[in-house]
Amino acid sequence: MTDMQRAEALHISQELTRRVAAAEGAALEAGNISPSTLTGKVNQLEVILTQLQYDLRKEKEDKVLLQVEVQHLRQDNMRLQEESQTSAAQLRKFTEWFFHTIDKKP
Repeated sequence: MTDMQRAEALHISQELTRRVAAAEGAALEAGNISPSTLTGKVNQLEVILTQLQYDLRKEKEDKVLLQVEVQHLRQDNMRLQEESQTSAAQLRKFTEWFFHTIDKKP
């Protein structure tokens, strides 16, 4: 994870914490919800956040692996194209030699 991604994750986490705290305060002031229910909801959100962070980390790891695989495939593709061009040139030379040899025979 790059520094920029870490900073963004931290910012998102802080923003989520701020919003939860604001919602908690508003709910307590309105008397709609008890502190224990609110704590349970915060805990649920923290679990969800942890799972999302894990999923994001896994997706980034998978992306890196796929990028490596794509790079290897590109290298293989270039090698195969070069081999194909070399084979085509060799076939042309052989064909020219073959017809030249046939033309020389009486």
